[in-house]
Parts: sequence; structure tokens; C-alpha cells
Amino acid sequence: MGRIVIELTNRCNLRCSHCVDGRHGGRNDFPLERLDTLLAQANPQGFDELAFTGGEPTLHPNFFEILDRTAAAGYRWGMVSNGWHFPKLYNRLLPFRESLTGITFSLDGASQSTHDGLRGQGSYRRLLQAMSVCMAVDLPFTLNMVITRYNQVEVEALVELAARLGAGGVRFGQLMPGGDPDLELTLQERRAVEQRIWALQPAAPLPVVLAPGYYTTELFPCAPLNLEECNVDWQGNINLCCHLSGYGRGSDGVGQLATLNFADALSRLRRLRDRLRLEKETRSNNGEFREEDDFPCLYCYRHFDKATPTI
Repeated sequence: MGRIVIELTNRCNLRCSHCVDGRHGGRNDFPLERLDTLLAQANPQGFDELAFTGGEPTLHPNFFEILDRTAAAGYRWGMVSNGWHFPKLYNRLLPFRESLTGITFSLDGASQSTHDGLRGQGSYRRLLQAMSVCMAVDLPFTLNMVITRYNQVEVEALVELAARLGAGGVRFGQLMPGGDPDLELTLQERRAVEQRIWALQPAAPLPVVLAPGYYTTELFPCAPLNLEECNVDWQGNINLCCHLSGYGRGSDGVGQLATLNFADALSRLRRLRDRLRLEKETRSNNGEFREEDDFPCLYCYRHFDKATPTI
């Protein structure tokens, strides 16, 4: 079965230096009527899980109504959160525990100075409180760290910290283009830190993974390119991948939930995916790949002309 990533809001209470400028600085929320449409149409197409992102998804004014409708429709759900408000709202999550796949907290450094330097003063302590609450009430959680020039030295320390905090796993993801260029790693530096992460896996006390976008010679390594996942932004626009959401319109969108049946959207996504796969296979077979083409997110970023962030 598949998963749909839904950007519930482009509002956020933090302004992280590695986030695409303007991407999550808005005042807009995913409409409930769009959710009802999706819940009714997605399951017959083989989708049974929703992942809520933002912005900060808990800022949606109808967040708990969304969980209620999601669970009542038989979907599993998870979310990504910065944890800032979590100690105040966790008790309202407990009725939905059976359908919860897990909470992913964004922790971008093993130390307070590093994390707060990227996300804002006080955010590290708030996140530790959120994880302590999860341990106390038995809510499953994992950690996600976006790798930057600023925090790459703390990769090993973050894995150790995650184990002590009771996390179910750690995921590292490479920084997408368009943020602060001073935080970006070179391609060689990306590969070096990825090798360090791969080396951690055998002896790590918890699962350690790299999010799609790492260096690989596999042409189609991720769920969106295999149509096991798709993305819906806060406006109801349906596109291939959450990693590309919030950038300029590009060519990865296939339509709007307000006017397009989800089954038809999947057909369009399939054609979109097939064109990309054909181009990628052809360029690879012809020896036309550049060094950055072996980083799948960078390839798609360029292929779909995702250049300018939009709110």
C-alpha cells in the first residue's frame, strides 16, 4: 500500500536557516474539504497511510479534526514536527495512538548550540521535552536531521543521543538547493558524510538510514519514482515528491484536488514518472550523466525546473 504526504500548512513558528527562504513562512492551511476528497478517493487506489508535514503541521487550526477524520476513514498516519508545542498537545494525540505510525522530530544537531543555531533559541530544550513526553506516554518517535556544513560533524554524536533519548531510529537527509548557500556541502563532502553514516549502521544501537537523495548509481531508488508515495501541498496541488514541494511550480504538478479525481491524478503521475524514467535511462546509457546526476533529488530538481521557492 502507498503513502500520501500532505503539507497541512505553510505556517511555522520557527524560521530555520536551512529551510528554503519563504517556503514555510505563510499563513495558509490545507482545506478540510480537500482532505475529505482525498480520504474518499485514495484508499481505493491503494493508499492507506498519510504523513502530515508543513510548516509545522500542529499549527493547522483543525489539526485534531484532521486526525479524527483520518482515523475514522481507516488510514494510518504519522507526522513531522519541530516539537515546540508538543508538551501542550500530546494528550490529545493519545486517542489516535492505534492508527499512529510514528512521530518524526526534526533534530538538527546533537548539541543545543548547533540545533538552536539552525532553528532558533530554545528549540533544542523544547524538543528534548517533547521526546521525554513520548517516552512517558509510549508514543513512538524517530529523529530526522538535515545535513549541513554547520552540523555534519555531529552525525555520530546525534546517533548516540537518539539512542539515549529512546528514539526508534534516525534518518539523515541531504540539504535541498535553495536555502542558505553557506550551509550547502559540495558533492564530494556529501559523499564523505554519507560514507560516515553508512559506516555507523552495523553497530548502531538503533536503525540509522539516509533519506532519498543520497549518492547512488541506482536510477530509481525512491518511493515517488515507484509511485509508492506522492505529495499534496497546502493548496491541494498534487505532485510527485514532498522534497520538491514549495519550490517554483516547475513541471512536477499534475492538477488540483478540487478539480481532479485522485485516480486520474495517479494516471498523470504515472505518465510523468515514466517520462522521467525514460530520460534518465537514456542519459545514463548514453554516458551523459554529470557528477550531480547520481544524487536523485538533485536530478529531479533540475529535471522539473524547480528553481524558485513559493509560498
